[in-house]
Amino acid sequence: MTTKNPRTGMTDQQWEAQNGALHPDTARARGLCWHCSGIGALFTAFRSEHVKVVCPDCKGTGKARVNA
Repeated sequence: MTTKNPRTGMTDQQWEAQNGALHPDTARARGLCWHCSGIGALFTAFRSEHVKVVCPDCKGTGKARVNA
């Protein structure tokens, strides 16, 4: 049985599907963060507990980090 989180209205699979699907090399080539595919956040779920975390690599900007 698939249950929805009452706060988000999504199942765990729907929640995690919000994560970017780009390959890291493709994301970098587009100038996007390799970790979050330019979204700026990472989504995880376990037993209807949905968590959204700011991307630790780009700090939520979604842009590729520039090495100085």
